[in-house]
Amino acid sequence: MSKMTHRAAFVLAGSLLLALSAICDDARANYQSSTDSSDAGAQAGFTRCQRYDKLQAQGTTSPAISTCDTLSPDWNGLRENLAGSGWLIQGGAILGGTFDLLNHGERPQLYIGQDPTYRANAFVTANYDLSRIGFAGEALLLFNANLQAFSYAGENPTGFAINSLYISQRFDNGRVQLQYGYDEIANQFYGFSLGTNSTTSPAGVGSSIPYEVGFIFNKSAPEINLRLASDSGHFYERAGITRSVDPQGPQADWDNNNFLGLKWHIPGAGALYVNELGYQRDPAPQQHMMWLRQGVMYNASRFPDFRGGHANHNYAYYLVGDYQLTRPDDAQPFRGVYVNVKADYAPPDRNVYASDAGVTLYMLGPFRQASDAFALSYTFNRLSKAFEHMQQAKGYTAVDYSRNYALSYVHRLTRGIYLSNQLSYTVNPIPTPKRPEALTWMSSLSLSY
Repeated sequence: MSKMTHRAAFVLAGSLLLALSAICDDARANYQSSTDSSDAGAQAGFTRCQRYDKLQAQGTTSPAISTCDTLSPDWNGLRENLAGSGWLIQGGAILGGTFDLLNHGERPQLYIGQDPTYRANAFVTANYDLSRIGFAGEALLLFNANLQAFSYAGENPTGFAINSLYISQRFDNGRVQLQYGYDEIANQFYGFSLGTNSTTSPAGVGSSIPYEVGFIFNKSAPEINLRLASDSGHFYERAGITRSVDPQGPQADWDNNNFLGLKWHIPGAGALYVNELGYQRDPAPQQHMMWLRQGVMYNASRFPDFRGGHANHNYAYYLVGDYQLTRPDDAQPFRGVYVNVKADYAPPDRNVYASDAGVTLYMLGPFRQASDAFALSYTFNRLSKAFEHMQQAKGYTAVDYSRNYALSYVHRLTRGIYLSNQLSYTVNPIPTPKRPEALTWMSSLSLSY
């Protein structure tokens, strides 16, 4: 999670695995509960890991896991030495699998979990305090490299990439934030780390409209974005520009990039513009969390349409909201039940997934387990009629909608180790050809160090 979502395609248990980033953002305040609070050394360790966290990425929609909640917060003194030089290094690994409980195995495999599907991911992040060498404001250089492997090639490419290499500068107590370099811009917009992505569709991340319309999710792309907040810090405007994913799809984007994932231009992939207006407040003893945002995306790339020609651009609209319904523990105000609602739209003449709506109820810290998370979600996708008719004209079956129901739970086994499980039922798991309902079980184990 340092982006624990730094691989959007690696949303193994949907929002729940990602929501841990929000939970662990509060782990600084709860670290003593996982150590002997009467021990002076533990108290000193808690103070140190809080200090390390000041070198983490700020202003992303996927907060980093606190070093207090990693396998070894202090690294036997090494983190202290690194922090003294302005560095913070973190990393982790995720292992997971998805299985169709209705035994719909097929050759070739058509969707995630239809045959047993496995994935593995290892990543490392390295942040440096640029204010030490004269950069203005709160300035950080952020680096993130990832090695991923997938047993089902249709889910994602396998290989190595640099996912982040950018500079972030914050001014006026964080009310102004400028970011520029190479990154996955989805880390800055929409908010995939909460209820919005509580379900992992058997069709993959490409079934999410923002990714379908152009968000990168395999390697990084050059980007710049600016966030401006009101004096209260609640209202904000954020605008960014990046390179679109290759309109031919994620595999083409991966193949046309270079080994490091730092290619400036990819043929056919034009500029992607994103603008988001929102209102955001954090949970606190006297207030409930609320995050409302609406955004528009415009992609200047040429996209094939479903009439045999091309559209000169693509676009999408989104409206997303999260609200904390209950706050049972003022000492840990992030605990409670939340609701997320979302709606997305993209033009149906060039996008298979044309609109969607979803609602998720999720709980952070259920059963007094402050680091666990639970979610129940429903998503309805309206697929393009034009695409359906095109496929039928070719002699294939196709569908015009998809429904997904999911139940998810993430359990903190111990400091730095989480087990995630999700049961998902999907009507029409892929757009074409039409296939029976899928009942998939997804499990993953994540480690942070």
